[in-house]
Amino acid sequence: MYYKNTRLEHLDGRQDLTPVWKYWNEHRKKIFGRAFHLTGGDMDAAEELMSATIIKVASHFEQRPLNMREPIAFFMYALKNEFISQYRKKRYEYQFRDGEKDVYDEHLANAEVEAAPQEVLLVQKEELALIGKTLERLPVIYQQIFSLKFAEDRSYSDISEELNISQALARKRVQFLREKLRDARKKKRRRFS
Repeated sequence: MYYKNTRLEHLDGRQDLTPVWKYWNEHRKKIFGRAFHLTGGDMDAAEELMSATIIKVASHFEQRPLNMREPIAFFMYALKNEFISQYRKKRYEYQFRDGEKDVYDEHLANAEVEAAPQEVLLVQKEELALIGKTLERLPVIYQQIFSLKFAEDRSYSDISEELNISQALARKRVQFLREKLRDARKKKRRRFS
């Protein structure tokens, strides 16, 4: 790997990836911002995209010398390519997936089939109660956003028009709301653990 005109190599012929990690850590916030944008504001999908990207970049430079003039541009390009690759893979998989079919339906024992709906209903009721309590503690604007985004399944542009705010602010508020609901679920799990 070339770094400051020095070739760094392991004894087995692999390149030293220290400079790649250094560049990655320097530009991580910008890269994550782009990943967050590409995934439509889904924090988990953005983290997954970041992980897949750094793995691809590391494996790319593991067998060849490092020559990055503009590290941020290289990482953004790699991120975009990984996003496109994941999108194509998902689109291909959805061609063969029947969303209405549950593969476990026919394999459950009769006793489990009878018991499952009650358990599912109980869990759903608990989840709804938790969401309700969490929303009650938040300002009215977040209750409105919850209703528009999650109950009515409205787009960010619709939400921004309805509440007279920008789309960027609507996205931020939806993300904040998701984080609050996630935190409430985590706290509940810790209490029962």
